[in-house]
Amino acid sequence: MSHQIHGQRQSPTLMFFSSRSCPLCQRLKNDLRQIYEKEKRLEILQVDAGDEAKWAPEMLHYKIASVPAFILLDKQGQAVLSTSQPRSYEQMRQVLDSFVAMASQH
Repeated sequence: MSHQIHGQRQSPTLMFFSSRSCPLCQRLKNDLRQIYEKEKRLEILQVDAGDEAKWAPEMLHYKIASVPAFILLDKQGQAVLSTSQPRSYEQMRQVLDSFVAMASQH
C-alpha cells in the first residue's frame, strides 16, 4: 500500500481513515486484512487520522470529520463512494462489503 492516491492506477483503491485510539477502527482493520488477502484487484490504503502532518490534505479534500471512514476511488482516482458518519460495527461492515462489491465492478 502506498501514499500515492492521485492519478491512474491498476485497480480501485479503498481508503480507510482510522485512528489507533478507535476500537471500532481496530476491529475493521482486522476485516480489511482479510479482504486485502482475498481481493487482489483492490488496493487498500489505511490513513492514520492522527498523523495530520501527512494526511491533512486528504482529510480536508474528502471532508473526513470522524473515524472510521471509507472512501472508494476508481482507477482514475475519483471518489465514487464515501461514508458520512461512523456507525455500529455491523453497519460499517455492511458498508465495507458494499464498497468491495462496487470496486469489483470497476
